[in-house]
Amino acid sequence: MIRSKHRSAAFLLVLMLAARVFAGSGALGTELPVYRAQDADADVVTGENLLASDRFWPFRVELIEVWRPDPSGGPLRAGTAGTLIRVEPPGSARVDFGRHGVYAVPVDATDLIQRANRIRIGELKKTAPNFLISIGPRLADSAGDVMQAFDYTHEYERRAFLCVFADPNSGDFAELAAALAPVAMRYDVLPIVFPQGQISDRAVGLRLRSLGWKVPFVFDHLSEPYTRSLLSEDVQQPVVLLQNREGRVLFSGIWDAELAAQLDSALADPL
Repeated sequence: MIRSKHRSAAFLLVLMLAARVFAGSGALGTELPVYRAQDADADVVTGENLLASDRFWPFRVELIEVWRPDPSGGPLRAGTAGTLIRVEPPGSARVDFGRHGVYAVPVDATDLIQRANRIRIGELKKTAPNFLISIGPRLADSAGDVMQAFDYTHEYERRAFLCVFADPNSGDFAELAAALAPVAMRYDVLPIVFPQGQISDRAVGLRLRSLGWKVPFVFDHLSEPYTRSLLSEDVQQPVVLLQNREGRVLFSGIWDAELAAQLDSALADPL
């Protein structure tokens, strides 16, 4: 069981829910592409195929029974709702319960599978891929001289997102950026920087442009809560996390030269 205790959890949950509403009304003055997750001809979603059925993952889940995160902590009651971050093998779901924390919860303790099947048959509407709509409105564009939001409405065809958790001011960031620069040339993968440390949005943009790595990055005041939601507390950094647009992890690891080769191999596989 994994818990992330942080004051920003509730704020992150509100942001994600707002993004969910935002998906239906367009962004940056542009209507979002139509997204249809419904496929009644697909296999019924079960615990065995849940990981592979990520297109049906719901954005929100609820506990269907009382669940105790750890022996020393208080229980979470049935009906407690949270944002689904991702499904993790074997049989657990990483869920952000806002002020209650972030936990790896047994799938069977939630209504995840029931909601997934409701999405599959069209009974429950899903308007956008989970990760894309969660993170899309939170990105800054490093390509221009003027700070502005990144227009993520053109990114719906991306198959995967390479999340880079690193300090842009660190000595090895330039090397990391150079190694990952070719990824930005792929049409199906979008690198996203989650800046670590105390650094302003303007400084991050300048740093990325100076390195010729003009990829989007998460706004400074949101990077920490998103990092805590996506990564376990004890993970060393810098970290790269390759995941699809629903949030399913395709590859992850602490960055070093050896990992770069492994990432290249992972990117060579169909995403």
